[in-house]
Amino acid sequence: MHERSARVDTDTPARSELAMNWKVLAFATVGAGLGFSALGYTLGPLIVPLQNEFGWGRGQITLASLWSSLGMAIALPFAGPLLDRFGVKRVAAVSIPLFAATIFALSRFDGGLGFFLVLYGITGVLGVGTSAVTYAKAVIERFDRRRGLALGIMATGLGLAGLGLPPLIATVIAAGGWRDAYLTLAVLTLVPLLLLAVTKFREPTGSTKSLTSSRAVAPSVRQSLATREFWTLVGSFFLLGWALLSMVPHFIPMLIDTGVNPVRAALLASFVGIGTVVGRPVLGWLIDRYYATHVAIPMFLAAAFGCVLLLVGGAGFAPVTALLIGIGFGAEIDLMSYLSSKYIHPSNFGTLYSYIYSAFMIGSAIGPVAAGYIFDSNGSYRVALVIAASFLCLGSLTLASLPRYDKGTETTSSVRTTEVPAAGR
Repeated sequence: MHERSARVDTDTPARSELAMNWKVLAFATVGAGLGFSALGYTLGPLIVPLQNEFGWGRGQITLASLWSSLGMAIALPFAGPLLDRFGVKRVAAVSIPLFAATIFALSRFDGGLGFFLVLYGITGVLGVGTSAVTYAKAVIERFDRRRGLALGIMATGLGLAGLGLPPLIATVIAAGGWRDAYLTLAVLTLVPLLLLAVTKFREPTGSTKSLTSSRAVAPSVRQSLATREFWTLVGSFFLLGWALLSMVPHFIPMLIDTGVNPVRAALLASFVGIGTVVGRPVLGWLIDRYYATHVAIPMFLAAAFGCVLLLVGGAGFAPVTALLIGIGFGAEIDLMSYLSSKYIHPSNFGTLYSYIYSAFMIGSAIGPVAAGYIFDSNGSYRVALVIAASFLCLGSLTLASLPRYDKGTETTSSVRTTEVPAAGR
């Protein structure tokens, strides 16, 4: 493997990097919070109102997460190459309004379960440019020395969404019904367009600093797909996505079942967002200085402990569990982006990271659906909590098996690159 060994050991260039690229970071942070991932935070407050109006089971309603994630998983392998070829700005400029239009269509919905699920599937396809793949690529193109911190800041957008959206949506539902909730979300998803209009991005071809070295030839996508590192990332983040997202949409209905007021239940569930807001910048700051998995794995194990607390202590431990899951949830997206940037050559990042993110999305969609059907079958979330805790431990163990990368390199590739002969330089 060809690697550059120059280590950055001063903070001045890093501070300059943050100062020069703050607009890109602001766009990515707001976009991550108000993009496709916002759907996961808003489904929880909607479960009971939809159940009351249409008579669907909770497992049936949470199928919406599966359909939207499958739609995105189908679209991501096409969107990744488009990001590599045309750049973040063009892809986001098309996808954001299409995503908002689909959510608006949900506010006008009046049909059967099948049509409802199809609409959610379309949000995944048309909203693919609002996923974390797009925003992570925007950050990775601009940040090297403080890449971990920048990704952590970007991911706080998700945490702030988790903190603010559930009570906001619950309040809107209480005041005007679930249709107004979808209409509110549709308007919010258009906000990143304002930042996109005033943000300058690098040209997609040869844009990242890591590509300026002509001494190394990038591995092909096929070569990268054949590596153990790639499949380790796919498997571990599938498990972590299943585990971390399993209970997020079920927190509110679970608390409502115990007699908690719906708005208060939404406020308690927002502790997930608090844990995320706290966990992500701290994680990002740490992984710029220490080996990334050594920092993140304890956070995932803490989330597993939170599931055990909820299993043993009941709803009284919901705030603590939500906080611990939020801390773990604060680790997975930016860790996934950071590790992918270390094991994937930047010229292939959009394509290959889209595959890894697809695996994460599929896991994060199956988990809530499985938890919903488990509840429908026995009236309890106990089995779902056991599965979530087990997968958090197994995913952590899988991540621990990754080979070490050189902290001194800005970007590495898991495939050996080829030295260009002197005559060809």
